[in-house]
Formats: sequence, structure tokens, C-alpha cells
Amino acid sequence: MEESEAERAQGEVPAGVGPEVFRERLRQVARQDPENGAHIKLQGETVLVRDIEHVEQEPEGHRSLVRLRNGAIIGGLTGAAIVTALATIRYRRRHSE
Repeated sequence: MEESEAERAQGEVPAGVGPEVFRERLRQVARQDPENGAHIKLQGETVLVRDIEHVEQEPEGHRSLVRLRNGAIIGGLTGAAIVTALATIRYRRRHSE
């Protein structure tokens, strides 16, 4: 059985870097260029970045909740999932220019 690319790419988080860094970056990206059509995949769901209303910490842990403008909530997101989504946006922007 072959490892997934995400499992192979895992590394250590630098000391002092917590999940809030990833949440804040996703908030920033959602505010930037809201009309550019960028989309990400969160827990198997494709989400337009402009539809992200709020990103917050789950009450009992390091995972995150993403609230969408339509009222939907995507929960249980790890920092790695957010980083992957942000990397996808950067990749698409670089290759669309």
C-alpha cells in the first residue's frame, strides 16, 4: 500500500508556531481578492474562498471550524489541512499568471 502525498509531506512544526497562525492566514486569504474565484478543498468539499465568513478554534482543541456565508460549518480541520488549502491557492495563482 502506497503512502498518500500528505502523509509523506508531514514535518515538525517550528517551536512557538501554533494553529492560530494557520487560521489567521486563512482569514487573510479570504479577505484578499474575494472575486478571483479561488477555491480550496476542505474535508472533501470544494469551497470558494470568498464564501468563507469566519475561521475559529474549536472549543476543545487545536482543530478549526470554518463558517461559510451560507451558514454551513466545516469542522475538525487540522493546521495541516489549512496549510494544504493555502498552498493550493498559491500554486493556482502562480500558474494562472
